[in-house]
Amino acid sequence: MITLYYHRGACSTSNHFALEDAGVAYEAIEVHLDRKDDPIAQKVRKLNPMSMTPVLVLEDGEVLTQNAATLSYIADLAPEKALLPKPGTRARAQADSWMAFVASDLHPVIIEYIYKGFGETDAERARLVAFYEDRVARRLTVLEERLAGQPYILGSEYSVIDGYALIVLNWSVPAGLPLDAYPSIRRYMEQIEARPTIRKVREAEGPIDW
Repeated sequence: MITLYYHRGACSTSNHFALEDAGVAYEAIEVHLDRKDDPIAQKVRKLNPMSMTPVLVLEDGEVLTQNAATLSYIADLAPEKALLPKPGTRARAQADSWMAFVASDLHPVIIEYIYKGFGETDAERARLVAFYEDRVARRLTVLEERLAGQPYILGSEYSVIDGYALIVLNWSVPAGLPLDAYPSIRRYMEQIEARPTIRKVREAEGPIDW
């Protein structure tokens, strides 16, 4: 059985989505890495010296980290579910490109947006707000245009990339990032949240207190 260590509301929840969609045997364990004396947190810090989730422990004890790797691995466990295109194909290379977009462009920039107003002076705060608003808008525009004519990032079918993107886009709430200008993204988020597997994981993990 695969064991997933995750933090509720963090990007690691996308792996919980993926495991449920893949239909493989797994155990999902919530971890609070900010609790230094918590035995689960201590274990995860040993498994991943970066002290971050996701941490995926495979049946033989091997450890995988980083969403791009863990999500791809989970998808490939259930090729019949088509959660990613077949490895070695051009379609998979395109999927890898979009996975990298979520992981390397969208994910860090929305996190950065949370800290946009941390300048020491009014002028510095205004400069930072403008800087981060431009950075996040460029990435959201790319995604909005991608979704304008199709339901999911890769086209007509859901993939593990969509579950990851949903989690990152949910951070718009604590970031105070309005999505009114991105109707396709808002429709996309609502559509994914309505999936039975997503609802099941949401119920299992419990509400998120932003």
